[in-house]
Amino acid sequence: MKAVIKYSLHDYLRSHKYFPPISTFIILIFVYYSYTPNPIIDSYAVTSLILYIISAWVCISVLSLDPPVQRQLMILHIGGENRYYLSKLITVLLISIILTAYAFVYPILFTMFNGSVTLTIGLVAIVNHVSLSILGICIASFFSKIITESAVNSYGGLALTIIISIAALGIYDALPSYLKGIVWIIPPATITQTPLINWDGDNVLDLSFFPFIWVIIYALLLLYLFLKLARRFQK
Repeated sequence: MKAVIKYSLHDYLRSHKYFPPISTFIILIFVYYSYTPNPIIDSYAVTSLILYIISAWVCISVLSLDPPVQRQLMILHIGGENRYYLSKLITVLLISIILTAYAFVYPILFTMFNGSVTLTIGLVAIVNHVSLSILGICIASFFSKIITESAVNSYGGLALTIIISIAALGIYDALPSYLKGIVWIIPPATITQTPLINWDGDNVLDLSFFPFIWVIIYALLLLYLFLKLARRFQK
């Protein structure tokens, strides 16, 4: 798997498909912190949501790199379809972790906050960024050309899903009480936002862990379904 991950990273850089999503992320972070000072927790909550979108974008571009014949050869070389697809998704996760580091360190280096970032706040912020990036990656995998051949359906479906997931809180408030349970099937991209905004940052035990756990559970369920569907569509 290491060889495929290394190859995928080099191939992604050579393709120049990295430029639109990566440059967009860098610019958005720069613009967001153009006004100072900023609240620490609220700011990290917003940048994690931005990373969620960018991670999905990176994922769909990485999964579009290999043509069918090359994909089959790499699957044979690595010893299984699941190993191939996991290698691709891990490649995207590594890129997202690098972007997480940028989003975390940039405002600290240039003193963009109205206070100091404690170890507790820093760890929670990093976990939230990585968790939402994993969610974005797993969602985007369903709209990759591995499953969706049409580029219009691929990018259109992904954009619509992301928009709905971000609007989930508004959708929940608008629905009648007997329909509110439907929101649970929507990707929980914003479920961690409210707990973080209401958290004072002093004690991690005062923070509700369920939203973060649900994000990971939801992402793992999507990953399982993607691996099942990918094998079926490639037969």
